[in-house]
Amino acid sequence: MNVFREERITLPADLAKKIAHQSNRNLRRALLMAEATKVKQYPFPAGATPVIADWEQYLDTTARMIAERQDAPRLLEIRSRLYELLSHCIPATLIMNVRIAPLAPSPIISVKMFLTNNLALQGLVKKLLENCPDNTLKAEIISQAAIYEHRLQQGNKAIYHLEAFVAKFMSLYKRFIEENTMDMDF
Repeated sequence: MNVFREERITLPADLAKKIAHQSNRNLRRALLMAEATKVKQYPFPAGATPVIADWEQYLDTTARMIAERQDAPRLLEIRSRLYELLSHCIPATLIMNVRIAPLAPSPIISVKMFLTNNLALQGLVKKLLENCPDNTLKAEIISQAAIYEHRLQQGNKAIYHLEAFVAKFMSLYKRFIEENTMDMDF
């Protein structure tokens, strides 16, 4: 708000709250969202919504594509989309964005903690978890995401680790769907 005051721009309180919520209280991200929103629609109309970065919308679409179909051709499409993000200087850690250490002081990570705390997961993992109906599946995906995030930080070829995580997610998700459809058949 002080930045807008200095710039002599009036930012409606409801828009400021939306920006704070969507930026997960990340000041840098909030300023970028506010600036993009100002460029797109100033003066702010009533009920204005914050502008979301193009790469985040692209990541949303990618997550939907992963949840729609789990097969080799789709994995190849997803790989090219992930590579596209990487080639536009979006860091792999930001794409994945699993932050476990600040939330879990012990090695045993409670699923309830992740599912109730919106700040725990962001990026691709959060978007993929939105499609998962089962807490057991979510726990397994979170566990695998943490493993691949660690490998991502240790390795030097980000695309391999991102693609491996997506392949693992597809495998877990497809197995879950098949098991549940089999249970419904009987």
